[in-house]
Amino acid sequence: MLDFTIGLISSFLISFIAYKKSSLNISGFLAATILGTAIYFFGGLWFFNIMIGFFISSSFLTKFKNTNKNNVNKLNEKGGKRDYIQVFVNGGIGLILAFLHYIYKEPIFLLAYSVSFGVATSDTWASEIGVLSKNKPLSILNLRTIERGMSGGISTLGTVFSFLGSAFIAIIFFIAYIALYNDIRQGLTYFSICLILGFIGSIIDSILGASIQAQYYCESTKSFTERKIHKNKPNRLVKGYYIVNNDAVNFASNLISTLIVFWLY
Repeated sequence: MLDFTIGLISSFLISFIAYKKSSLNISGFLAATILGTAIYFFGGLWFFNIMIGFFISSSFLTKFKNTNKNNVNKLNEKGGKRDYIQVFVNGGIGLILAFLHYIYKEPIFLLAYSVSFGVATSDTWASEIGVLSKNKPLSILNLRTIERGMSGGISTLGTVFSFLGSAFIAIIFFIAYIALYNDIRQGLTYFSICLILGFIGSIIDSILGASIQAQYYCESTKSFTERKIHKNKPNRLVKGYYIVNNDAVNFASNLISTLIVFWLY
């Protein structure tokens, strides 16, 4: 009961601040509170810290030089505020893994949990900082220039921060692993796996974004976008599949990377 209470209070306060800072909309605020409470209850402080490491750092980078991202946010399907779907896309797999660790107490679930948030952090850091690059991004599939903010684009700056985001979560994971299991040698091995798979997950995300994610052309603005509708007029699908949006791509890359952990184990 104590873990539930601490988780609820902590999650509510952090989510409320994020809501007031416009990092979350109301549905995102409620979802983040529920998700954080459940993860603290099942995983305890260290699982919670990994999730919070992702959430706070990503929220900060989303707001970093936000005025320079206005045009990019107009291209994105949902803009800057995270909703409940985005919260569960980034944290839902982690919640399941926290529950499995609660039941079985096996370190593999902590590793997979950390990889899950490593992918989310790596992808978010790359997206939020990569768009600030002076050079236009290149498509990961054919290396042609594409619009800033469009899925599937890569840049040197974004790639560096993608790796740093994965490293950030891997470091928190390593500290958590030592605190919970007190095995430095195995912890270093798992640290490497967490670091590599978190970064690879972001690359998978870019590949899926460039190949199967829906992209549209807006006749009004004469530009490509991820939005289905502009001023009540449907945009024309020019690439990918209608049902595959950014949330689906994020979930798929997260799931694939997490499953690789169990394959390696």
